[in-house]
Amino acid sequence: MKVAYYPGCASHGIAKDVDIATQLVAKDLDLELMEVDDWNCCGGGFMDDKSEEIHTALNLRNLEKVKTMGFEKMSTPCSVCLNSHRIASDKYEKDPELRENVDNRLKNAGMEYDGSVDSEHFIWTLIRDVGIDKIKKHVKKPLKGIKMGTYYGCQLLRPYEVMGFESPYNPKSVMDLVAATGAEPVAFPLKSSCCGFPLVGINPPVGLKMANNILSDAKNNGAEMLVHPCSLCHLQLDVTQLKIQNQFKQDWTLPVLYVTQLLGLSFGYTPEELGLGKIAKDYLRERGFT
Repeated sequence: MKVAYYPGCASHGIAKDVDIATQLVAKDLDLELMEVDDWNCCGGGFMDDKSEEIHTALNLRNLEKVKTMGFEKMSTPCSVCLNSHRIASDKYEKDPELRENVDNRLKNAGMEYDGSVDSEHFIWTLIRDVGIDKIKKHVKKPLKGIKMGTYYGCQLLRPYEVMGFESPYNPKSVMDLVAATGAEPVAFPLKSSCCGFPLVGINPPVGLKMANNILSDAKNNGAEMLVHPCSLCHLQLDVTQLKIQNQFKQDWTLPVLYVTQLLGLSFGYTPEELGLGKIAKDYLRERGFT
């Protein structure tokens, strides 16, 4: 099955391990990821605050590129990118003045958007188009005995009327994928709270505190590792942990995986092949998963 694939800036840069794992898992599941031609940054988290018109035009340009490729929907591994595209589409549909201004911008770029292309998260693609049963058939090394905190973040689920895949109060998608690998999914109260990534550049202490709140809540509820569905959450919850240790004088870390890294481990790929960070690799080695 061919899938229009929007990796997003982070997955092609400092979170490239997200893209590496997603590409490997997709190949095993007979998904051919067709990268969107000449895609641009979605502007999520900064351009939407600066200019709704520019933000909407940027996102609809990507969706029009998808249509030109012959697809009716686009899949992305990044929750922020997904939220950005879906909110842009929603605003375009509901705001006539914005729609006229965006149409003019796109026309100047030689494009015309007709609203026929949808966007979805890669885990939605896995659940709806592949199916949990098929995923289970590809598990070669069940991750039995690992208690995996299931984190959704703030962008994947809300606003529900725009995102719409599952309840923001009782989400199950990540838990279902964790269970498919043989690991034990662990829910915790802050599973859909913000990780603090947007604040890292302007107020690092508060951004790190928000990340620590997530990690601590997962750990206090029995999680031994944490899995998540967002390229930017990946940077915030994995890369910053030594800074968190230093700021809060903690003697522990919590290994963090992107969801396709978790699936990849159960499919038989090594931590090195999946680009796992040192904290996760060391923990898995201690548990006998190499």
